[in-house]
Parts: sequence; structure tokens; C-alpha cells
Amino acid sequence: MDHAGNRQGIRQAVLDALEGELRDVIVEAAAQAFNRGDVTLTPKEAAKALGCGERFLLDGCNKYGFPYICLGKAKRFGPQELRQIQDMCRVPAQPSRLAKARAARRKN
Repeated sequence: MDHAGNRQGIRQAVLDALEGELRDVIVEAAAQAFNRGDVTLTPKEAAKALGCGERFLLDGCNKYGFPYICLGKAKRFGPQELRQIQDMCRVPAQPSRLAKARAARRKN
């Protein structure tokens, strides 16, 4: 058997193993590491997690004070930074026009 065929067999065996319980264990371990703050995300990954564009996230860091972790020149985001960004972008609920009209009628 040549090396290419052997590599293909090994690759398929790994993929098959990842399909089952091992995949679930890896995903759970990654989630726990992320929640502990042991894992940081790239701007592209963080933008996907937040549901926004990468450019919006980087502009927020550069112009509006979004928190990030600086590793050399690279910006990275941990769970705490993502929560802080969500809090910064939260818009409080505004009463509807109907609610304002009812409140005005009650005053009169």
C-alpha cells in the first residue's frame, strides 16, 4: 500500500471517530475552555458569534472602545469581552406610540 492510500485510510478513520461520541466530547471540552476564558476568538469568529460583521466589530474596537485582548498586533476576543460588547450595544426598550398616547390620556 502506498503512503497516499494509507493517509487516506487514517483520515477516514479519524473522521469516522469524530462522527460519534468523541466529537461530542471534543465539542464539550471546547465549550468549557471557552467559558473559562482559556480560548480567544479571532475577529471573524467573534463577529460570527455575535451575529455582526467583522468590519463592525473592528470599527467598534478602533472607534467606540469595544474591549478586546491585544496579542502583539492581533485583536482577540474572550467570553468576557463578547458579553461587554453585547452590553454596550444593547438598546433599551422604548414605549410605543400607542403606549405614549395612553399615558397622555391618563394625565388629562
